[in-house]
Amino acid sequence: MKVTCDTCGCDMKITSTFKYHCPQCNNGIEMVDIQEANQEYRDKHNKNIEWAKIKGNDVIVVE
Repeated sequence: MKVTCDTCGCDMKITSTFKYHCPQCNNGIEMVDIQEANQEYRDKHNKNIEWAKIKGNDVIVVE
């Protein structure tokens, strides 16, 4: 799954503390939050999220 920062557009990296982190603007989100959003998406659409943007604590699915 591709995870990008909505603020600056960069690809977010997974840290050793299981968070997605944006090195440019210091946005971050727990990996479990993305997994929960993916589970809800998978239940509705029968497929995983391919690309997500992070805006604050919100996971935005890019179709």
